[in-house]
Amino acid sequence: MHEDVADATALAVNRVLDEFLATLADDVSKRAFKRLLFGKQTLGDVDLGYKPETYTRFNLVEPLLTAIDLEYQLEPRSTDINRDRWPDIKLTSSAIPYIGEVKALNDIESGREEIKEYLGIDGFMAPYGILTDGAEWLVFGPPDDGGRTSNPVVRKRCSLADALKTVALVEGHWEEDLLSSKIRATGIDQIEAFPRTFHADELDAWALEKMPPTYRAEFLSEHESLQASLDGVWE
Repeated sequence: MHEDVADATALAVNRVLDEFLATLADDVSKRAFKRLLFGKQTLGDVDLGYKPETYTRFNLVEPLLTAIDLEYQLEPRSTDINRDRWPDIKLTSSAIPYIGEVKALNDIESGREEIKEYLGIDGFMAPYGILTDGAEWLVFGPPDDGGRTSNPVVRKRCSLADALKTVALVEGHWEEDLLSSKIRATGIDQIEAFPRTFHADELDAWALEKMPPTYRAEFLSEHESLQASLDGVWE
């Protein structure tokens, strides 16, 4: 990822966090605002008037995906399968398929079994799944020994938790200086790391490098342009 693009995208991520915090500050009490940013309660514990997962997806997750130029489809489905629940998102701008599940802020743990279940749906050729509550981002995928859908494990992590706290302070969403210099430094690092982790090119390169060889050949053969650009790298 070119340095200028990375810097511009990091600024876009900062703007998304700022706008989300402004919205959140209007919708919850000052006490709840601080407790949410410090992980002391989940968004599901707050009366927002509509589903906390939807609030998180609409106000934070979708804007973050747009900020890093990731295109996506909401609620992807397989026409051959009847189910009551489906993943929230499928990335459409990465060559390697990813599905995504969004949980309410600070409630990411409740989605672990769901993303594993979705990765096993027949008709979804997605070896990787992203689970997020907007602040924490986990990438699930096949273990090193294979098993694309049978036993997905956490393969990659990225956090914006300290970034949210840092932006809240810098942009004046709370008056008190509640943060250590370490948290502020980590927050800046997280804003810069997020686009470098989730840009489509970075996702594809990482996925192919970490994918078990039995699946790597399958996905390279399905995307000839990607195969040409990465020829010889993954042998």
